[in-house]
Amino acid sequence: MEHFLLCCNGILPILLLMLLGYVLRRLHVLDAGAFAALDRLCFRVLIPAMLFVSVYTADFSTAFQPSAMVFVVLAVVGNFLLVFLLVPRWIPAPADAASTVHGLCHTNMAALGIPLIVNLFGQSQLAVYSILMAFASPLVNALMVFEHLYFQGDRVKLGKLARNVFTSPYLVGTLAGIACKVLGLHFPTFAESALTSLQSAATPMCLIALGGSFTFRSIRGQAGRVTAIVLSRCVGIPAVVLGIAVALGFRRIVLASLLVLFCCPSAAATYSFSTGYCGNPTLASQIVVYTTAVSLFTIFLWLFAFLQLGLL
Repeated sequence: MEHFLLCCNGILPILLLMLLGYVLRRLHVLDAGAFAALDRLCFRVLIPAMLFVSVYTADFSTAFQPSAMVFVVLAVVGNFLLVFLLVPRWIPAPADAASTVHGLCHTNMAALGIPLIVNLFGQSQLAVYSILMAFASPLVNALMVFEHLYFQGDRVKLGKLARNVFTSPYLVGTLAGIACKVLGLHFPTFAESALTSLQSAATPMCLIALGGSFTFRSIRGQAGRVTAIVLSRCVGIPAVVLGIAVALGFRRIVLASLLVLFCCPSAAATYSFSTGYCGNPTLASQIVVYTTAVSLFTIFLWLFAFLQLGLL
């Protein structure tokens, strides 16, 4: 019962805030433009500020996990290569294939992942996840740019990929926190208070923005494809990655961080990339919506199973 309640306390606050965002959109309290602006605020300011604070205040003796960092990089690249090679054999249309690859490889590791870690383990344990995410997020973004350009038939420019990696707000926030920590920099009280306020605002704002972005449409004619993508994203890929992680001996907060990184649903960027590059925006939006809805249930099950097995 204790583990069941812990999982409920981790998942239900997230669900309620997402529902709030959805209701605000449906009642026209905020429109699509307002939610888009809120999403940009979260991506460019609030989440980087949260990552900065979590790393700046962390105990580096436990926050840095070199073996987990290497595993994350290998898992991200391995998953991408497998999906990138297999999906076109299943879905020949380049636009559909591009959106499918993106949905299967790019998870919502910030907007949904950070609140999960905080709800389950507290702010004090966020640094481990923040550092792992700082490795995963820019790498995934670069791979997504590559695959969309590939399916679009454009030449892939290494300079553009490198710029995409090193200008990632998540990476910048994390590296800034590491630099300030290593250099022993201390901020005046008013600055620390402002940063703490931004950190506190990040989680609810991200979840409200995520809920407000949802638009449920009929998947008639694509039900089989969407179902297969959802099951692959929420069950298949996590089963492989987490199975290897457990076999390699990862446990506690490190395993929990890996669980969240690879069990989260498809990122909202799946849709934005599909509109800006080669892609199917309709398919992409449904991948995001349905993986998010299903993942709240599957993440609950993954967490409960690992807690019962004594792995977390």
